[in-house]
Amino acid sequence: MIDFIQGILVGIEEDYIVINVNGIGYQIFVPRPESYQALLNQDCFVHTHHYFREDWMGLFGFQEKEERYLFRLLLSVSGIGPKGALAMIGQGNPNQVIQAIATEDEKTLTKMPGVGKKTAQRIILDLKDKVKGLTFKGMPSAKIEEENLKVVSELQAGSELIEALKSLGYHDQEIQKAVKALQDSIESGQSLDRLIKQALIILMRE
Repeated sequence: MIDFIQGILVGIEEDYIVINVNGIGYQIFVPRPESYQALLNQDCFVHTHHYFREDWMGLFGFQEKEERYLFRLLLSVSGIGPKGALAMIGQGNPNQVIQAIATEDEKTLTKMPGVGKKTAQRIILDLKDKVKGLTFKGMPSAKIEEENLKVVSELQAGSELIEALKSLGYHDQEIQKAVKALQDSIESGQSLDRLIKQALIILMRE
């Protein structure tokens, strides 16, 4: 896991920036690349999330830990990928997104890039309890990190389960059904071996 990148900002593109760290250029996707213009050719620090799957990996960067925290929450919702989560954060600020989720404001969420009515409903259903009473300004950093670690752990467990089931020959549709059925077990931190056994039981019933 790459927690942050610090180096000289050498490039700003439409959806990413490039930071030179000891002669290596890191491509980092960020919510609002234009906001980094004042740092061009200067020292730049970004908090990062290292996203990876079997066929692709990438770095996503944020000026504040709060943005990264929200990104990870959105990424935990089924059907939302990293580019989609990044676009939502780039559309507004973390508190606006959180308020829309907490107040079950589908209309505001559907105005965000790539978010239809069903996706908005899924975001609200999955995250409304996690963001209740939450605002980022003044939020203790220890609380943010605690929640970050929990979200990352759940994402990793889900990803490892998916890869294990793929290696056993199951198709994506079957896998998604099993993962959805085991969401509570994933969130409770059960071991990968136990998750696989439970998934196989579910899949054999199909």
